[in-house]
Amino acid sequence: MGFGDITRGTLQEFVDSNRFDRELCVFIHIPKTAGSSLSAELDRMRPPYHNIHRRYFYGDTVTFSRIEDEIATVIDSGALIEARSCSGHFSWTQAEPIRAARQDTRAFTFLRDPVKRVISDYRYSRTPTHPTYKETIERFPTIESYVEASETQDKMARFVMPGNVRTPAEIDVFISTNYAFIGLLEMYPLSFNILSLLLGHDRMPSEHKRKTEDTADNAVEDTPALREMIAAFNQRDTALYDLVRRKLLAARDEWRAFRQTARPVG
Repeated sequence: MGFGDITRGTLQEFVDSNRFDRELCVFIHIPKTAGSSLSAELDRMRPPYHNIHRRYFYGDTVTFSRIEDEIATVIDSGALIEARSCSGHFSWTQAEPIRAARQDTRAFTFLRDPVKRVISDYRYSRTPTHPTYKETIERFPTIESYVEASETQDKMARFVMPGNVRTPAEIDVFISTNYAFIGLLEMYPLSFNILSLLLGHDRMPSEHKRKTEDTADNAVEDTPALREMIAAFNQRDTALYDLVRRKLLAARDEWRAFRQTARPVG
């Protein structure tokens, strides 16, 4: 069972055979993919819910805890024993202790158009909402310098899978077998509704949180040249996004037909 089943048979069959309404639901929250809104929805649909996050400490410089330590703290506290969902800015690899602690773990995530996500990530990182925004502005004076930095490249792929999964064929096998579901921000109503059905509900999204504020420091001119540059530096993200998009497109017509007739899937 896994996300790859969505292209085999009907959407109804996918939901019926892949529903995970009792297991521990783990949301791998990639930055700037509308995940804050989705986390709020998950808290309502699947309590008890835990948001696992790094803690920030303010002094002469901003320091923060390691996400690995925060995951270990939640596990050691026993909180995951009764938990039905959790989320955080942790990768598939970093979440391994969660999978070890709860053998019934089912993971899902959401992606965003790679070019739009990079621009959004850059803009957010330069606002006072981001704890280290001053350092970011100093280190990356332009969006081009941000795009060229190795730590900003292929961020979605680095969250979703190990570094040795690289070719489109390898990516397809990995996401098809290791994830219960992957949605897209650009297909959010469909993605959210299918996810809710897999969780044993039939809901449409209702919230949107944390829209990035416009400031003098985060203006970006979205040009064809910039888009080409971002795409060139994020080819693994593009391959991942395109694979997921094709899978969801295969289910879109059937999903629309169900919604139009108000007939619930599942």
